[in-house]
Amino acid sequence: MAKKTLFRVEFETDFRVVGVFCPEKDYRFCWLLNNKLDFNFRRAPDFTDITGKGKNAELHSVYLYERESLQRTYFLVNNRSSEDSRLFSNPAGLDFLLLVKADDSRFDYDQLLKKIRALPQVTAAYILDDALGKSKDFFLYDFEVYLSQTAKI
Repeated sequence: MAKKTLFRVEFETDFRVVGVFCPEKDYRFCWLLNNKLDFNFRRAPDFTDITGKGKNAELHSVYLYERESLQRTYFLVNNRSSEDSRLFSNPAGLDFLLLVKADDSRFDYDQLLKKIRALPQVTAAYILDDALGKSKDFFLYDFEVYLSQTAKI
């Protein structure tokens, strides 16, 4: 009898996920981050969620800020689509996902969260790495595919 070998493939990402609760529109929230935190977010092509519960693919706005000198990249993804469905229903009321791609040993997430929470329009902000569950892995995989496709444009 032949022996079976099982391979377990696990997806690992360089992103840390920060959840932001802010009722502002996406472009307004980016303006706040740009002005108050000295970021420079720019609009990127929309992220298409094909795993949504709706029949059609749903578009979520994405903003990009890259600080090459520090090797950090920030993506702000609107949790609500153009059809008002959500990428993540839990935690309830989540408005934005701030994806941070940085070297964890040289990046102070507490300082970033403190600055975001200081904005009067922000209700709450915290790291969601474990709070999103298994659906986070599927989303990050899809987002990596999105990044590889938008890099060609």
